[in-house]
Amino acid sequence: MVSKLTLRINAGEHTRHECPVRLPLPENLPAGPLWLERDGTAARLPAQRVGDQLLVVLDRLSRGESALYHLASGDEAPGGVRVTESNERLDVAIDGAAFTSYHVAASGVRPYFYPLLGPGGVAMTRSYPMLKDVAGESRDHPHHRSLYVAFGEVNGVNVWAEGSEGGVGRIVHRGWDGLVDGPAGADLRESLQWVDAQDFSLLDERRHVAVYRTSSVRLLDVEIVLTPSRFGVLFGDTKEGGPLALRINSALEGKHGGLIENAYGGRREAETWGKRSPWVDYSGALDGSVVGVAIMDHPTSFRHPTYWHVRDYGLFAANRHQRVHRRPGAAWRGRPDPRPDPDLPLPRVPAPRRRGSGRGRRALSRLRQPAAGDVDPVRERGKGQEARAVLRTALAS
Repeated sequence: MVSKLTLRINAGEHTRHECPVRLPLPENLPAGPLWLERDGTAARLPAQRVGDQLLVVLDRLSRGESALYHLASGDEAPGGVRVTESNERLDVAIDGAAFTSYHVAASGVRPYFYPLLGPGGVAMTRSYPMLKDVAGESRDHPHHRSLYVAFGEVNGVNVWAEGSEGGVGRIVHRGWDGLVDGPAGADLRESLQWVDAQDFSLLDERRHVAVYRTSSVRLLDVEIVLTPSRFGVLFGDTKEGGPLALRINSALEGKHGGLIENAYGGRREAETWGKRSPWVDYSGALDGSVVGVAIMDHPTSFRHPTYWHVRDYGLFAANRHQRVHRRPGAAWRGRPDPRPDPDLPLPRVPAPRRRGSGRGRRALSRLRQPAAGDVDPVRERGKGQEARAVLRTALAS
C-alpha cells in the first residue's frame, strides 16, 4: 500500500531549503494527488509524477538532519507551477505569479526566456530589444535576449549574433517532446536544430528545462544535449558564447555598482572573466533591495567547472569553450591548462541574500559522428555511442 511507503531523507553536509528532490517512481501508485507526510508532524509536501520520477521540493532540512516521510494519496494541492501554451510561447507561473515566458517563434533567431522574474516580480534581465523604450536601459548588443542558448563559432557559423549577413545561423524549435506541470514543478522537453544561413543542419539538440515551486528564490534547471546532425562539428575558441547566456537587468550591471563573484573569491570582471568556477553570481541593489542571479555549472557537465564570459556591462554567460581566447589588448603567454588551477582554494557556497583570439594553440571542441566501436568522446552516457556534449546548468534568482 502507498500509505506504508516510507522514505528517509538525509540533509548531508548542507542545510536544504526549498530543495528539489527527484526519486525513482515507486510501483503501484494510485491515481490522483500524492503527498509526502513528515513523520511525527502535521507537515506535508506535495509530490508529483514526472516521467519515471517522483518530484518533491523540500521546505527545510537542516545540516546533518535526517527525517522520515510517508508517501500517501490525498486532496489536490493548491498552487504549483503552471505552464500555458499560446502564440508560439510558453507562459510559466508559480503559485499564480508570473515567472517567465519561453519564446519559440519560427521567425526568431533562437528561443529565449523573457521576462525572467525573481520573487516579488522583480525583473532580473534586460528588456531590450524585446521592449525598446524602457527608461535607463542600455541598448547595446541586441542579440542578448534576456536568457538564451547560443554559441559564436560552430563549423565557422556564428550562432550567437543576429542579422542577415553571411555566416549567421539560427537555433530552430522543432517541437515539444513533453510538457508536464503540477504542484511541485514543471518539466519542458524540446527538440531543436542548429542551422546555418542556408538552413543546413549542423546540430540536433534536446533541451530539458525544469522549474520548481519555490517562494524565496526562483530555480531553473537547463540541460542541453548536442549531437551532430550529419557531419563532424567543430566548436571554435571564442568568447562569444555560452551556450547558456543571460543579459542582466541594466540597474545591476557592474558599471552601475553591481557585483560579480565566483566560487574562488574572484570579484568583478577582472577576476572572473575567462576564469573557471563551478558558479558565478551577479548581484546588486534594485528598488531598495539586494537581488541577483547565480548560474551554477552541474558537476557532470562537459568541461566542469566551466569558464565564464561575464562582463561589467551586463553579459553573463557560462562559456565552456573559452580556453585561450584573450581579453582585448591583453597578452597571452604559455600554454593553457584545461584543468582547474590546483593552487585555487576550494569553492565556497554562496551566501544567502538579504532582502580576438589568443596566439598559440587554439582550443577546439569537436563532435563527430561515431564510427563502429567508438565510445562517446565527449561524455559517455548510458551505453549509447553518440558523440555529444551534455551540458547542465542551474539558474537561481
